[in-house]
Amino acid sequence: SMITSRSLVIVFLFGLASAADRFCPRERRDGFECRAKSDQFKCGIFFENLLKDGNIKWIGALPDAIAKTRRKDPELIKTIFPKVNKKPVEEDYFVTWSNQCDDGEANSKCYLLMDQIADDRLDNCKKTVGNLDGDDTIGNQLCGQARRFLSSAKKDISKGLKNQPLKFYSSTCKGGWKPVSSSVSGDLLVKEKLCCDSSWKYYDCEGKNFVKSC
Repeated sequence: SMITSRSLVIVFLFGLASAADRFCPRERRDGFECRAKSDQFKCGIFFENLLKDGNIKWIGALPDAIAKTRRKDPELIKTIFPKVNKKPVEEDYFVTWSNQCDDGEANSKCYLLMDQIADDRLDNCKKTVGNLDGDDTIGNQLCGQARRFLSSAKKDISKGLKNQPLKFYSSTCKGGWKPVSSSVSGDLLVKEKLCCDSSWKYYDCEGKNFVKSC
């Protein structure tokens, strides 16, 4: 389906933190923790408790990815982003409010968007933002990023990573990142957890067949 063909990496991996000591790659430009601007909400995806310290580690966020994609390849916008009213989401959605700066509204809107991509597989090889040649899987890229975070924190990286949750968060009008959730289903996570072998290559946590490289 159109939804499953839009890989998570398309939306987010352009933003993988290049400096492991910063919360997000553009923190110096976008402000503390790359939170939403004063009139805006953002929807992000993070490694949940990667360092076993109770904190989140950045993968990427919307609407940041939209402008990046417009610069790189405008045609991709039509096919890769979650939909609102059957059209790809655009930047103005993130500053359009029924109730200005309402946390609940931001949460609901982020749930609507991110639920569309939560089921995507991590061995996808489609052309993606940050991977416009489609030359690696999202899982391999995420494993590389997790390794950089762990290595920077002086953690043991000899055994790889097992069953790492990837979780969605929202930020409202400069507020901190809070889990995206619904009263029925609880917090929204990527359905598939991330597993990386000792060489920091992705593998399927449940032992299913998977695409190893692109």
